[in-house]
Amino acid sequence: MAQDLLQGILHTLQSKLENAAKQSVYDQFAEETLAFFQSIDWSQPWLLFLLGFHCLCMLVPILIRKKHTALSVYFFILLGMAALTQPLNALGAEHWRSFASTNYFDPSGLFIVTIYAFPLLINGFLTLMLILSEAIHTMVLVKRQMMRTVATKKSQ
Repeated sequence: MAQDLLQGILHTLQSKLENAAKQSVYDQFAEETLAFFQSIDWSQPWLLFLLGFHCLCMLVPILIRKKHTALSVYFFILLGMAALTQPLNALGAEHWRSFASTNYFDPSGLFIVTIYAFPLLINGFLTLMLILSEAIHTMVLVKRQMMRTVATKKSQ
């Protein structure tokens, strides 16, 4: 009986190892990422609020894209919020029973980084691209004006 149980475990382990060897690293990553997101109960109000918050955060830089100073301030606000990830994870681990059905706040912070910080950093990258785009646009306008001024002085 114990021999059959041990053989069954070994056979299962061997088949899983063979399957893992056949899959590429990309396939394993995609499968594990999908399993991670499927394990989350997305119907919880706080997760829906967080999703809405990230959607709103994605709209803000698009709405203020022509305001250089506002974009810069917004960029640093995003970085500040992302920097608060570890304290928020500790706070969530301490008080998760009051707002969540499961303790997602592990000591490594994988959940909060994936769900909270990573979207903020992507948004920060988008904001930085808009800032750089506006800076390049401004530099082109200044250079054109300089060229016009030089051309006007030469023609006089």
